[in-house]
Amino acid sequence: MLIVINFYTIKTLSATRAYVNGESRYSKGHNIATRNLINYIFTSKNEYWTNFKANLAIPIGDAKARIALEGELDTETIKQGFREGQNSEEDLNDMIWLYKNFKNFSFFKNAIAEWKAGDELNLELYQTGHQVKEKLDNNEIDIDEKIQTLEILDNISKKIAIKEDNFSNSLGKGTRTVKYYLLLTNIFFICIIIGSISIYYSAMLRKIIKSKQELNQQKEQLEAIINDLEKTKQDLHSEIIQHKKIIGTVSHDIRSPLKYIQLIAKHLSSNTKKSKDATLTKYVNSIYKSSSQLYEFTKTLIEYSKIYIEDRDYNQTPYSVYDLIENKKNFFEEIAANNGTKIINKTDLNLKSDLNIRIISIIIHNLIDNAVKNTFSGIIEIGAHINSENITYWVKDTGSGMSQDIIDYYNSLFKNRDTEKLILSTYGIGLHLVLELLIILKGDISFSNPSNQGTTVTIDINLKQNKSLI
Repeated sequence: MLIVINFYTIKTLSATRAYVNGESRYSKGHNIATRNLINYIFTSKNEYWTNFKANLAIPIGDAKARIALEGELDTETIKQGFREGQNSEEDLNDMIWLYKNFKNFSFFKNAIAEWKAGDELNLELYQTGHQVKEKLDNNEIDIDEKIQTLEILDNISKKIAIKEDNFSNSLGKGTRTVKYYLLLTNIFFICIIIGSISIYYSAMLRKIIKSKQELNQQKEQLEAIINDLEKTKQDLHSEIIQHKKIIGTVSHDIRSPLKYIQLIAKHLSSNTKKSKDATLTKYVNSIYKSSSQLYEFTKTLIEYSKIYIEDRDYNQTPYSVYDLIENKKNFFEEIAANNGTKIINKTDLNLKSDLNIRIISIIIHNLIDNAVKNTFSGIIEIGAHINSENITYWVKDTGSGMSQDIIDYYNSLFKNRDTEKLILSTYGIGLHLVLELLIILKGDISFSNPSNQGTTVTIDINLKQNKSLI
């Protein structure tokens, strides 16, 4: 009886775990789909629309499984829905078994009700996405309607987050109740066993002592695990604070170019009836320039997020350092030319690297951006060289040069390496991002401005210490 009870205890807990894991993938699919839809609204890039549909298919697959379960359809149809929801194949039978045997329990009914409500919200997200796409395809949506759409998406996300929490809480509460009664049943049969073998008291006593020693060992192991979990919790808390500050800084920096675009567009609209002239051309070019800056800023933010979410085990094949720098040079060349500045790539054509290209790309982008902003009628040189231990990147400009106060500020900030203080907006976000990414690469940075004749920023990265980031 104990074997049977414990078998079904494990089966119940395993099935509950599978539902909780499914909720996690359900939530992740919804969140990523929403993020890609937002990106699609503001960029109209088809890859974001494709990602939106692909990720929304996860909760939609789970919805198909729920409908099939409620309609008592065949097992294969139910499993197909769970597969589309990216649930593990090994868990499917347990998930179906739990639903069929616990569907009349109040806690499970509540969980299914929350699940159904979440499916309706995902359907609303799906419909909203297709309505937006139709308007974008017909060029019938303006910035105000985009903002209203963002508010709708935010409202849907908040509602579905509540439903997901309620689903997990209902399952958790029910699991604890079931586990409690199963525990009482276990205790009952254990008492019968103890009574039936009381004549073997001495032998049992020795076994109890041995069991106590094992429990003490397990207690020590559990205490070690708890300590590790506490440390992990603190690390996650620190990382959450870090990302919140990044998002706050981005939100602040992105409003200015958006407002700038809005004002120029308004002025351009008022002049469309006039004949073309140099002023109109200037405004059009300004809109293009501001839009490009905003797009690249958003792209950098997305790449930065991917580094923290996906790139911990990022597999990178060797790439041309010259081509990477040349691409960045080409992007900034037009902006620099407007300032009378020339950009020169002094990197060896044959130089290759296998360091994380996303991190290096963001670092180079922000260093060149900083140089372009501060150099007028001058020259900006970018280069890289490598030896057996280090790879070095440098950006040298003939601009106004960094003051010693600013250099001291960044040196002090990088030396302290306090992630909760690193992303600040005292001097802009660019170099702060560079400093944070260098912590990941275990790299070093130095600044120099001889006689205030421009600034040279040098990045040194130890190759042996970055095997895990290659």
